[in-house]
Amino acid sequence: MRLTLVWIPALLMGISCSATPRSLKIEYCISYWAKNITCFWDPGLETYPWTTYTLHITEQAGHCRRDFGQPWRCVALQGQRSCGIPVENLFAFFKIKLTAGWQFGQASSSEECVHGMSIVKLSPPQLTTITANNSHCFQLEWHLPGKELVSASEARYEIRYHDLAEMSWTQVNFTADENEATFANICGVAPFTNYSVCLRAKYLHNSSFQSGREPFWSDWSPEGFVRTQPAVPSSGPALWRKLGLPGANGDREVVLMWKPLKPKEANGEILAYSLYSQSKGQSAVPQCLTQDLQCRLFLPAEEEVNFFLTATNSVGTSPPTKLVVLPSSSQKAPPSPLPVLVSSAGDHSLLLQWSRLSFPRMSYVFEWRRLPRKLDNDICWDFQRGNIDHVIITEAIEPGYLYSLKIFALIDGNVWALGSASAYSKQIAPFRAPALYPVRVWKSQVEVQWEKIPLEEQGGVIRNYTLCYEEEGKDNPSTLVLDSSVHHYLIEGLAPGSVVRVSIMVTNEGGSTKGPDLPIRTRNHDYGEAELWLSVLLVGFLFLAGALACLFKQRLLQNSLWPQIPDPAKSNLAVWIPPKMCPDFSSCGPEKGSQGYLGLTMGGVLRVLPSRQKEEEQKLFLGHTWLLEVANGSHKYPLPTPALGNGPTPQENRRLLQKHTVSWNRVEYSRVVVIQKESGLKEQWSGFHNLWSLSRHQDLVRSCSGPRFSQGVWLQNLTYEALLDVSLCNRVLESTREFPLLLGLVAVDGEHHPADSPRRTPQERN
Repeated sequence: MRLTLVWIPALLMGISCSATPRSLKIEYCISYWAKNITCFWDPGLETYPWTTYTLHITEQAGHCRRDFGQPWRCVALQGQRSCGIPVENLFAFFKIKLTAGWQFGQASSSEECVHGMSIVKLSPPQLTTITANNSHCFQLEWHLPGKELVSASEARYEIRYHDLAEMSWTQVNFTADENEATFANICGVAPFTNYSVCLRAKYLHNSSFQSGREPFWSDWSPEGFVRTQPAVPSSGPALWRKLGLPGANGDREVVLMWKPLKPKEANGEILAYSLYSQSKGQSAVPQCLTQDLQCRLFLPAEEEVNFFLTATNSVGTSPPTKLVVLPSSSQKAPPSPLPVLVSSAGDHSLLLQWSRLSFPRMSYVFEWRRLPRKLDNDICWDFQRGNIDHVIITEAIEPGYLYSLKIFALIDGNVWALGSASAYSKQIAPFRAPALYPVRVWKSQVEVQWEKIPLEEQGGVIRNYTLCYEEEGKDNPSTLVLDSSVHHYLIEGLAPGSVVRVSIMVTNEGGSTKGPDLPIRTRNHDYGEAELWLSVLLVGFLFLAGALACLFKQRLLQNSLWPQIPDPAKSNLAVWIPPKMCPDFSSCGPEKGSQGYLGLTMGGVLRVLPSRQKEEEQKLFLGHTWLLEVANGSHKYPLPTPALGNGPTPQENRRLLQKHTVSWNRVEYSRVVVIQKESGLKEQWSGFHNLWSLSRHQDLVRSCSGPRFSQGVWLQNLTYEALLDVSLCNRVLESTREFPLLLGLVAVDGEHHPADSPRRTPQERN
């Protein structure tokens, strides 16, 4: 406990010793007319938070020789660093001191002797009138409030003014002469310009005060406004042109356009613009008198035309601006190249720099437009006079867009040099990422491609693309940085049938923009692989089916592809000779006739009777009926036809034919045989000994009743032999029309068609 009591006084002693009088100082004091004297101080190093500051002021007799009255005190509030004491007379000296006290000590500043008017701050003057007496001057009057000064000459003044279109002030010092009114003329201002004016005053003290202090400037008076009178425009408008292509009539469109004069050049309200054109060797001709900022003309394309433009206000007309338009096919030397350097001067401005030219009277025209060029993308332009070497373009400039710029150096209206460049005012991140889409997809590879971002959406110069892809089910995404010239990539090493998510990010100097993920599923089989396996299986199946079909239907296939053709050597016609014809030739026997009639046509058969006339041969041939043998399976049935009219009538045979139908469609005959039947109780067939047995013929004869007949025709069908399933025993063969092959045989040998012969009655046939 004792240690604690000893320690606390020691600590307090250290604090009190650290606050010395030298640490307290009055910075300055201000006296206000008929108000008070206020002093400001610096507390220095404050070691105790509950310090109290007290200001002491005592009016003095003479130059602080003795006190003239009671001292006044002012205790500052907690935290304040100033305090004011009311005084009545500022034309006296005052002794000023500051003290500080706290619980364990106090401190005091040094005393100062100050004259009340040496530190005075007058009240702000009051403007009474501001008048524009001509185009380059204006006059203002003011007065000081109260009775602070006997004369305006006891103070000096500071006047400031500025154009309302600008922010910078112009200051003018003014001292009024004794016994003169407080007014001043301000000249050197621009015509027809709005100005803001204000002023302040400062007391002029004499050296007898000897206080080492200076009076303070009063506050600025409230602003006053004035507009100067107009004047003649100082320069002509900036003039430029847009040239069209020559038309069919030899004219071309020329659009003359100009900028409105700046206020410092117009010097008043422009009432009209006058445009004149002058061809070579002719006088100037007025073209347009308008308040618009352009004039559209159609002039000869092959003429050089000089244009002059003036602006007129209420005072006068500006000097003319000249512009030369050369012919469309001018052979003059092209403008000299002018190297131009373009850089950013801010987010919405571009700085153009070029080498200063050595000509004294120069003017420049600047053109710029946003790229890419579009029909509705108008050209912006500006005009500058003087031999300058740089310009800052601020009109219609936006960050993230590329601008094309041109500079034209003009001498007396002629284009002397030309330069061009392109630049961004500021590069920003691309407005969007490129569209990503797959080109080809395999089972382990995916080829992706992305579009080239349009120039107006790039936001800057594209530096690279970053391709990111991640296969589903794997935790190791891959990232690739590709050059800006690459617009496709092949992703390899993927699993078949898997999903890979691909995204792309585009980067320029202003930042990066990432696109959405694109899921792509790989194929289970590569292109053509499934089709190849399917084709192999299909071919194998067809081959197997064909083999089985060939195995089980070999005989049917063989009959279809290789049909059996009967052997002519085994034909009955090869060994058969008609018996009736042979007896007409005594030297011809059956065996001999058999050999002689092999391969003969019907005409050849008829020509074996050389001794008979042709009509008689036909009569003999047609006068007899024929025997038709119809094949049914493996059985052959002779069809007897009655002769001499002793049997059924032709009408009965037709009814019998309708009852028993024989398939005659598409019949092909391999054998046509003319045979003779002998008369008798036991009928025998000559020439069939090698075909049928006698008993078989007898059975057939007994089954068919009818009259005997001497000749017949036996037909054998090769292709449809098995289809003829009905045998007719009685059939009247009225003509050879019912035997197509027989008809063909007769026609080939030049014989008359049997069907052309009239039908004979049984009596005629006898």
